[in-house]
Amino acid sequence: QQGNYIMFASATSGDRPNNSRFSACSVGNISAVLDAVRDGRKRDCLKENAGAFCGNKIVEAGEECDCG
Repeated sequence: QQGNYIMFASATSGDRPNNSRFSACSVGNISAVLDAVRDGRKRDCLKENAGAFCGNKIVEAGEECDCG
């Protein structure tokens, strides 16, 4: 077996050929996002978040809790 690809749902040993490769499905999804960024259809997906973000499991300034 060639092993699991990057983005597999659980950790792998890392010693198989596919362990350092994206699957064709992942490549297609990543390409679609990058194409959308290039074409101006997505503007903020590769920018660092400037403020607190609810749902990231980190209690940040201004948050009392973060359920994540």
